[in-house]
Amino acid sequence: MIRVALYARVSTDIQAREGDSVQAQIEALNKYAKEHGLYVVGSFIDNGISGSKFQEREKLQELIGLIKGQKVDLVLVTKLDRLFRSLKWYIRTQEVFNENGVDWRAIWEPMYDSTTPQGRLIINQMMSISQFEAEHTAQRIDKVFDYKKSKREVLSGKVPYGYKIVDKHMVPDEEKANIARKVFDLYVETGNICEVIRLTEGFGLPRSQRGLKWMLQNRKYIGEAYGYTDYCEPIIDERTFYLVQDLLGKNVTRNQIRDYVFTGMIVCKDCGKKMVGTTDLYKRTGTRYKIYRCFQHYRTIKMCPNSKQINEHKLEKYLLQYLEEFAIGSVDVGKDNDAVDYKKLIANAEKKMGKLKDLYLNDLISLEEYKKDVAEYQKQINDYTHKMSDNGDAGRDEIKKLIGTNVTDWYWTLDAKERRILWRSIIKEISFDHNRSIEVFFQVGMVHIRADSFKTYW
Repeated sequence: MIRVALYARVSTDIQAREGDSVQAQIEALNKYAKEHGLYVVGSFIDNGISGSKFQEREKLQELIGLIKGQKVDLVLVTKLDRLFRSLKWYIRTQEVFNENGVDWRAIWEPMYDSTTPQGRLIINQMMSISQFEAEHTAQRIDKVFDYKKSKREVLSGKVPYGYKIVDKHMVPDEEKANIARKVFDLYVETGNICEVIRLTEGFGLPRSQRGLKWMLQNRKYIGEAYGYTDYCEPIIDERTFYLVQDLLGKNVTRNQIRDYVFTGMIVCKDCGKKMVGTTDLYKRTGTRYKIYRCFQHYRTIKMCPNSKQINEHKLEKYLLQYLEEFAIGSVDVGKDNDAVDYKKLIANAEKKMGKLKDLYLNDLISLEEYKKDVAEYQKQINDYTHKMSDNGDAGRDEIKKLIGTNVTDWYWTLDAKERRILWRSIIKEISFDHNRSIEVFFQVGMVHIRADSFKTYW
């Protein structure tokens, strides 16, 4: 007796409503097998899966495994497109069928029968047409999506939490938008996804770490999508968004957050790994104090030469002294060797504009040439000025707003959690090497400061 496997598939509700439901397919296949005296070894159903997603059709892959095990002689489907939608996958799958002596048949389309030469010829021709139609449809859909993106319209009915759809556009749902802002603020405060999930329970937000992390990384919250920076109205300000991205990159654990002020912020300059917070014993008094050290050095196989440690309390004192003096303008930010001198570039551009004026007045260039070149140099000056505003002076103003000039008067009244929030809002990264050289990189766009600005604390 011939052993047959029944295969059915639908990709959309429309197909089911048009009488092509999996139930209708299986009933027809069973009836056909019974009428022709075939032995059914099993039914395989892929429900709600596109025919083009060949490798994602789990039941089809299971059926192919059965074929390779030579437990099937014939596969029955209702129509050709239930089994194949791509010439490439038809050819590959047909090879597996041939190698194992298995045929297939479409009972509602008798011309598709791999047991006859005529059937195989028709199948090859129709598969080429079917693939062309599928690719043409996909191309047409892509054009529709590109048009909708250019008009800043939504592509589906699903939008990030905090938004709603109005006239095909994504706009803030103010009540939910406030909750979304709170999520970002809570993550800045706690640095812990699980804690944010716990604190926001009951608001319909993602309840998994993966889901909430996706929310925190979604650039639509700052108005960006599909390459457009103005796709929708932003809910989250850029500074908060990028601070969250930086904290996510540090991958700080809950236990670490509880104990150490600079967890995830200090990097070993020798190996590039994060330095780990721990405690050490001060033998004279028997008291314990917090330090940071390179874990790569203290492994069984030492992978980093940096054996030096940073005392947390001393690091706080060092940073406080620097910030106070920086805020009042008595010290400058140390420049990298590669730092761009925008003042010099601006001066050069202004000098060239002056030469252009002389050339024009001496009739060496035309008015059109003069206007064109002046506009180009003016654009350069504006760009340099803008970039320079993101550097030291702007950074000094940001720190003044945040801490004032008397930070030590109130800093030590904060608990460890509050101090951690303060430093993370100011500092992006601290690097430390085996020579005890320290560099501090700020969030506000400044270049780094160096330890030789002050006496060494450690």
